[in-house]
Amino acid sequence: MENKKIIQWGAKLLICGTLLHGTASSALTLNEYLEQVKSGSSAYKGSAEQSEGAELKAREADLIFTPKLFAEARIGSDGKPGNPKMYDEVKSQYYSLGVSQQFSFGLQTKLYYDMTRTEFEGLASGSPINPQKYWDATPKLELAMPLWGNGFGRSAQANEEALRAQNMADKYASQGQSLNVLVGAEAAYWKLAAWQDVVVIQEQAKQAAQNILDYVSKKRKMNLGEDADVIQARALVEARTLELQVANNEKVEAQRAFNKFLNREAYASVEALEKVNYKSLENLAVPEARPGTRADVEATNAQLAAAKASAALTLERNRPTLDVYANYSLNGRDEEFNEALKNAGKTEQDTGFVGLRFSMPLNFSAAGDAKAGAKKTERAAELNRQYAYYAQDQDWVGLTRNLQDARDNLRLLARIEDAQKAKLEAERTRLRQGRTTTYQVLLFEQDYSQSALSKVKLAANILGLQAQIKLYQASPEGGK
Repeated sequence: MENKKIIQWGAKLLICGTLLHGTASSALTLNEYLEQVKSGSSAYKGSAEQSEGAELKAREADLIFTPKLFAEARIGSDGKPGNPKMYDEVKSQYYSLGVSQQFSFGLQTKLYYDMTRTEFEGLASGSPINPQKYWDATPKLELAMPLWGNGFGRSAQANEEALRAQNMADKYASQGQSLNVLVGAEAAYWKLAAWQDVVVIQEQAKQAAQNILDYVSKKRKMNLGEDADVIQARALVEARTLELQVANNEKVEAQRAFNKFLNREAYASVEALEKVNYKSLENLAVPEARPGTRADVEATNAQLAAAKASAALTLERNRPTLDVYANYSLNGRDEEFNEALKNAGKTEQDTGFVGLRFSMPLNFSAAGDAKAGAKKTERAAELNRQYAYYAQDQDWVGLTRNLQDARDNLRLLARIEDAQKAKLEAERTRLRQGRTTTYQVLLFEQDYSQSALSKVKLAANILGLQAQIKLYQASPEGGK
């Protein structure tokens, strides 16, 4: 019989162990939750897509100094009267194909080929126009070099930098938003996990209060206790019931925040979560050095670069311009298309010229104000950047200090909880022995519950602070 009982108890323990193992293995881990957030949160996906899109758009700056293919074709006629009238109408076809490029040192080039077909209809007798129809083939080279405003490509270089920097600023700003979503999700995960423990503690506290009520009620029926003890115990049960209800309400709100990061219904059921490891939090190592720069601070670097480039563009636009340019072309003409192409290779029929172009704004006051405003904008961006780095350092100091203080407080609370639990158990034993009062046990019960609750809530706060550290890393991942 004794062996049979042992076997039965062994089977029960094995079944319980199997169930507990299955429950633990099926718990939703933090990293799994964060992966669900990445795939299910519109806020995260929108910010991540925006960040990736801005990074790709920054490649637009590479197009400024790349060769460009251009082409043109048109056909038409001109029948306006002439004096003297030598023809009724002239029909023309025009085709052009070439490559243009702006170089970073300022030179602007065009190399292209023009083909034009001209046909005169209704030629008057004795007209000097001959032949009646022909092709013009003209290879051309055009060069221009700015020497003052936009001298040696300053505007083009600034435009390239402005395009790149503004998109990189957008990238970092969006990246910061996506990181904030993950950090918020991590804090929501641990808050829900902690509040599940809060509910358990409040349930235990209520049950303990009920046990005291049952005990003193039994003694009162046996005329071994006082009505005051029963009243006090009943009041404790009501108080613990209210506290349990508040804890459940807070847990539901934590569940709503948890689901919000997954784009779920507010109060959709939640899988079992990892348990908070209170012991590991007591030994938490607080990082001394900041691991990296926050994305929003990185954005100020790009914003400063964009402001400098924008200021340079404003300065160049409002300077006088002096450009030197040159055109050179070869000319071939024949009634046949192929012959016109051959004739275009003869240098004795070439055309070439060089020249200067100059322009200057005459509203000197407006130009001066525009330049001064550009400089102030650049200076403002520099000051914003300086403050962003200062604020980041201060935030890091505050974060690590709060984390260290919270960890130290958690160690004290853990010792206080152990002491309060031992004190409570001893006082319950004394109550059963008739050596103390119910009121004293009620006080000890309250002290123990408050210490346990304080520890759990502080642990949730530590985990939320720990999540914020990941804002200072390039690729934050979830972890305990």
